Amino acid sequence: MSLLPFNRPLVVGTESELIADAIGNSSLAGGGHYTRLCEKWFEVHLGCERAMMTPSCTAALEMAAMLIGIQPGDEVIMPSYTFVSTANAFALRGAKIMFVDVHADTMNVDPH
Repeated sequence: MSLLPFNRPLVVGTESELIADAIGNSSLAGGGHYTRLCEKWFEVHLGCERAMMTPSCTAALEMAAMLIGIQPGDEVIMPSYTFVSTANAFALRGAKIMFVDVHADTMNVDPH
C-alpha cells in the first residue's frame, strides 16, 4: 500500500527569498505587502474589478457559503478526499453534506 502525497510544498524559484523578506519586514499576516501584490495580480490577469485574499481556504469557503446563500437542508456535494473544514463551511449553515467517490488518479469527483 502506497501513501498519497499530502501537502507537499511546490518550490519553483524565489520562495525562500520572499519568505525571508516577509519575516524581515514582520509581514506574516494578511493585509500586508504580498497580499496586496497578489490581489493586484488577480485584478490585472483576471480582469476583475476587485480581488480579496482570505487568510485560508476555510475562510474562503465560509464566505462562499454565505454569498451563495446556503440554507439549512441544502445539499452540497463534495469529494470524500478533502479537509474537514471543506464540509464544515457548509455544515455550519445547516447544509446536508453528500460525500462522493473520487478517481484514484486525479482525486476529483467521479461522475459515475
